[in-house]
Amino acid sequence: MPWAGSGTAAYHGLADLLPADVDLWMLRLPGREVRRQEPLVTTMSELAGPAAAACAQALTGDFVLFGHSSGALTAFDVARRLRREHGRLPALLAVSAQPAPHLPPRYAPIHGLPVERFLNALDERCHSVPPALRADAEMQEVYVPAMRADVAVEETYEYLPETPLECPVSAFGGESDTECRITDLEAWQVHTSGKFTLNVLPGDHFFFQTSRESVVKLLVEQAG
Repeated sequence: MPWAGSGTAAYHGLADLLPADVDLWMLRLPGREVRRQEPLVTTMSELAGPAAAACAQALTGDFVLFGHSSGALTAFDVARRLRREHGRLPALLAVSAQPAPHLPPRYAPIHGLPVERFLNALDERCHSVPPALRADAEMQEVYVPAMRADVAVEETYEYLPETPLECPVSAFGGESDTECRITDLEAWQVHTSGKFTLNVLPGDHFFFQTSRESVVKLLVEQAG
């Protein structure tokens, strides 16, 4: 599951790190890449409902759900919908660099801000806005709407209590991540009645980019 503002390219090369008998499936969001002509979605229901239905149809064997940052929130909601609507559960739910969903928001919403203020706020949080995007109004017209929609999905998400998932949950985080602290990751353990594993790796909020091999190795081990 991609994080806000990204797409399938975020996981480019990951398939080469997986065992030969494991297939990589990536969620391609509406409004970008080959789905560019489709309307952007701005709520979790619009995003996770169709994603869960697609997973239920396509993933006929054992599977793991993985999401980084806001993608982890998507993965969590998809896992819940798979159980509730399709009678399916992943062998492992893996969440990365995202506070547990029941925790209160740390920041005021930014998805409705004017472009410059929106990019400033996003960069202050995650240091993820390329300088080229700031300097190019045409690039902003192309990319900012999708970024804004993704942030809206996260900021308008309403957590509702449910029975904890029966599958194990693994939480991944960067040891120097100020956006998602270790205590935020530890809080995920209330969302499983199975095994909970905390994995802390070197790096900041985007530690995944520099620790892909370590993350994949741990995912394979913990998926059983």
